[in-house]
Amino acid sequence: MSANRGKFVLAAALAAATLGLAPAVAHAQDAVPAGAAKAGTASARTAAVAAADGNLYAWEHSWKGGRVAAWSGNSSNWADRNMRNQASSVHNNGYPGAYDDVRLYWDANYGGASYCLPNGSYLMDMRYDYFPHNGAGGGQAMNDNISSHRWVNSC
Repeated sequence: MSANRGKFVLAAALAAATLGLAPAVAHAQDAVPAGAAKAGTASARTAAVAAADGNLYAWEHSWKGGRVAAWSGNSSNWADRNMRNQASSVHNNGYPGAYDDVRLYWDANYGGASYCLPNGSYLMDMRYDYFPHNGAGGGQAMNDNISSHRWVNSC
């Protein structure tokens, strides 16, 4: 094998491996702060990194820490899981296909500003994420401000 061919094969393998590890939604703030522990139960952490299971997950703390709630369908009021205005990180672990994206709403009953979380995406620290200016609550931090969600066909 020529030296150039060997370099090409190595570069192609590294590129393929790198593409498989990139998150769908990322922020510069997504690196775990030095000395920070990832809280939460082992089963909640495992569920959030497993293959698609059809659920939207929400945690009360950043980095998937604290209490966790999961929904397989729509929720007009996150009080149904005691998570209304409590979430600091979310993960869309829905099945790929139709209605695989999740629209998160500032108010109950799908009201106010909304943010669309694509399939397979997550927000690890919503202190740095804001609702777009598309309704009441627009421009507000998403952290501790999500009240409802619904599965949508596309973002």
